[in-house]
Amino acid sequence: MDDNVENIEDAFCLKQAIENRENWGSYDITTKDDKIFVTATDETLMLASIKAQETFLSMLKKRFADEGLDIESTYEFYRQMEKDD
Repeated sequence: MDDNVENIEDAFCLKQAIENRENWGSYDITTKDDKIFVTATDETLMLASIKAQETFLSMLKKRFADEGLDIESTYEFYRQMEKDD
């Protein structure tokens, strides 16, 4: 799944998909009980519990969010910067 998450926009879409338990961007979501299956292109990631989901989202934040910001704020910051160009 790491190969599919290339930038803050991908990270934002993935986070939204997991938190909202619905398809978002290029990420398709399937759920069963507390399990979430995230599919992107030809890979599927299973997050088997709420704790696994929280841990994955924390790792995503560490990798993509700017220091002191969450993924949403970082995404919005860069989106606004692109508008100014």
